Amino acid sequence: MALKYMNGTNQPAIFTHMTFTTIFVTLAIVISNCLILLVISWTKAFKNVNKWFLLSSTISDLLLGLFVTPFSIFNSLYNSWVFANDIFCCIEAYVAAALLIAGLYSLAWLQVDHYVAIRKPDRYKYVMSPTRSACWIGFVWLVSISFCMPPLFSLRRARYYREAFICIIEAKQQRAYFMTAGLLVAGPAISALFYTSFYMFTKAYKKQLKFYNQVFVDRASRPLNYRINLINSTIFIVCWLPWCLLRVHHAVVSRDKRASPEFHFYFLWLGISTAFIKFIVYVCKSKEFRDGLRESFNVHADNCDCPRCVPHHNIACADACNESTKFVQV
Repeated sequence: MALKYMNGTNQPAIFTHMTFTTIFVTLAIVISNCLILLVISWTKAFKNVNKWFLLSSTISDLLLGLFVTPFSIFNSLYNSWVFANDIFCCIEAYVAAALLIAGLYSLAWLQVDHYVAIRKPDRYKYVMSPTRSACWIGFVWLVSISFCMPPLFSLRRARYYREAFICIIEAKQQRAYFMTAGLLVAGPAISALFYTSFYMFTKAYKKQLKFYNQVFVDRASRPLNYRINLINSTIFIVCWLPWCLLRVHHAVVSRDKRASPEFHFYFLWLGISTAFIKFIVYVCKSKEFRDGLRESFNVHADNCDCPRCVPHHNIACADACNESTKFVQV
C-alpha cells in the first residue's frame, strides 16, 4: 500500500540546500529580531534613536519570520504546496506584503527622524514627539494593511510561487490596481529615503554636523545611527532589486528565455534576508548596541549581585546596587 505523505501524495520529504536556506533565514530572522527587542526593552543602547520607528521595523521583521517563512520550510521539503486550504495561501501572501511594506515605511521614518534631529535639533522634540511618532506608526500599518484589502476580500488573488516555496499576490488579473497602488504606497517611502539620505553628502550637512557635535554632546551617537540606517536602507533596496527586475524580465520575455527556478528562489530569499541583516549591521557598526547586548545578558545572569556588577560593566545592575547602598547608609 502506498504511503500518503504530508502533502497528500506519494512524494517523500527531501532535505535540500533550499530547505537549509529557508530554515537558516527563518531562525536568523527570529533570533536576531528578538535580540534587538531585548536591547530596546532592557537597555539604553538606542537612546538616540526613535524607538517607535525602530520597534515597528523590528516587529514587522519578526512577524515575517514567525508567520510567513516557516511554512516555506515544509513546502521546500515536499517541493509543493503542502497545506490543504488554498485560502491559507492567500492570507500568507497578503500578510507578507503588508509586513514588507510596513518594514520599508519604518526604515523611511527612521531616516526622516535622524534627518530632522540633525538638521533641526531645536525643533526635534516638537516635530518628532512620542505622540506624533505613534500616530505616524499607526498610519504606516494602516497603509500596509489597506494595500491588500481590496484583493483580500475576494480571497482569490494569490498563487503559490513554486520556485521560491512561498505564496505571493497574483497581480496579473489586477495589474492596473497593483501598479497604481504600488506607486502610491512604495513611492513616498523610497522618495523619503533618497531625499533624507542625500542630505548626508552635502556641504550643509558637514557644516551642521560640526555645530551639532559641539552643542549636543549628549546626542553624539545620532550621526552614527543616521549612517547605520542609511546602510540598512541601502541593503534593503539593493537586496530586493534583483528579484523585482527578475519579475519584470519574467513578464516580458517568452517562456523559453525565462531564468531558471534557482534564480527566483535565491533572489527572493535574498530580499527576505534583509529582515536579519540589519542585526549584523548594528553589531558591526554600533558599539552602543554591542554594549546593550552584553548588558541585557548580564542583567539576567547577575540578578543584581553587587560583587559581580563591576567586572561585567552591568550598568542597570550597578545602578540598582548603588540605590540599595544609599538606602542602607541612610
